[in-house]
Amino acid sequence: MKVSFNELKSMSKGAARGSGLSWGQAEEVSFATVWLFKNGFDVSNDLIDLLESDIIHPPNSIDENIWQNKSGDLDPIKSGVALLDLNINKTVVLRNVFLPYFLIPFVAQLSQSMLIKANNFSAMLIDGRVKTNVKDLPSRSEEVKLSAISDKIELKYSQVPNRCKVADDVWNRLEELTYLTYAPATEESRVLGAGAGLSDND
Repeated sequence: MKVSFNELKSMSKGAARGSGLSWGQAEEVSFATVWLFKNGFDVSNDLIDLLESDIIHPPNSIDENIWQNKSGDLDPIKSGVALLDLNINKTVVLRNVFLPYFLIPFVAQLSQSMLIKANNFSAMLIDGRVKTNVKDLPSRSEEVKLSAISDKIELKYSQVPNRCKVADDVWNRLEELTYLTYAPATEESRVLGAGAGLSDND
């Protein structure tokens, strides 16, 4: 099915919240999802994997510009937010990153142009634009190296489409997760609901 980016933003945010993330984290997930779709990355199935994973962690060990978490793979959303919060403009290595291309939208927002080089893909980020050699999106990278590059390099501008295509089964799963954010109906809410017909105007 084809959906607008506003629909995708709303649905991915609701699904992220339904999966147990805070509203703030859900906002970050929806931002990254829409950014990737706008730049030609179909991450719909990967979004489900991201939301349903319970074995990813924020970076908690930063030693000589090496980020990792010895408990398991790094969460790309929390790692990306940390990179952006610190406005990284130097070389940083992230080890064992789950769905590493979810880092790209956050790195693209940095004031410094950056090169991402992993063991299985690379991407150049300049002025919010991306150039990458990714064909098959990796589910995991053992090492992701970020380094500053010259702002003088120019990347070709690509027109952003108006809508994106999401598989029906993926959209249905996102809806299921979104439904988990709704409060269950109570007898009181049903009585007070629209059309209850219990108002007395006499």
